[in-house]
Amino acid sequence: MKRCLSIVLLVALVLVVGCGPRTPATSMTVGEATIAASDAAFYLAWKLAGAFQDNNPRAVIKIRNVDNRSMVDSLLSERVEEILLDRTLAPLETLAFRNAKLKLHTYPIAYFPVYLLVSQDNSVSSVDSVELRGILTGAIRNWREVGGEELPLTPYLPLPAEGAFQSLLRYFGNLDSVSVRVCSTAAGMLEAAKDNPGALLVYSLPIENLRYRRLKFERGGYEIPANVETIMEEPAYPFRLDFTYVTTHAKDDVAAGYLTFCTCNTGQREAMRIGYRPAAVPVRIVRLR
Repeated sequence: MKRCLSIVLLVALVLVVGCGPRTPATSMTVGEATIAASDAAFYLAWKLAGAFQDNNPRAVIKIRNVDNRSMVDSLLSERVEEILLDRTLAPLETLAFRNAKLKLHTYPIAYFPVYLLVSQDNSVSSVDSVELRGILTGAIRNWREVGGEELPLTPYLPLPAEGAFQSLLRYFGNLDSVSVRVCSTAAGMLEAAKDNPGALLVYSLPIENLRYRRLKFERGGYEIPANVETIMEEPAYPFRLDFTYVTTHAKDDVAAGYLTFCTCNTGQREAMRIGYRPAAVPVRIVRLR
């Protein structure tokens, strides 16, 4: 009798526990997500993912390196649901999503300068808009023409759909011609230019421990340094990346948790700590904290 009573109680306990609330398999802090990020956005996305995972050990965020154009195409065809660009969407891209009846959700994450890098031995300290246009179009092919030494000049740029290239076009408008060496990744650019003392790199990653220095941009009689402050101030350094998170689905999964972290005070402070200009939190407030 006692044995039967024990079995009945055990079964009842199992039923009660089994019918109780269960921890969801996925949530904003639990689960796994893969975020596609451009070459220039990869470092930022990866560092923010690490900080998010430190606070949420049951979250796994994987960052996949994809060029901007491929990411936008994949989002449009719904092969992926979230991407991190190093620029804003172009008007034609936005129109394509509207025509496909896909609702866009876009969130600014951070800003970063597009650097004009030269060899440490290069004597030129700055270029203005006329000189830079001449360099990009091939009208200027020697550093002597911009006040430097007799040395052939070769500009290296990322792919045309990447934010660094687009920032130049945003400033100059559509150039009649472009005479540059195009590189698919920042690593490929460094490799292609490593033996060229006359290289000008249009570069969009942190440059610590590189054998290059930044050119200033001369505008209105001022030489403007390229840093996270001058990309947002007047007289402004005009070339910058706009890191933009884009998704076509409003969700509450771990990818949404990662996005929430990126745009909240904690994530924005982390972006500033690693050298980026936060987008959602005023810098003066972040600094006070």
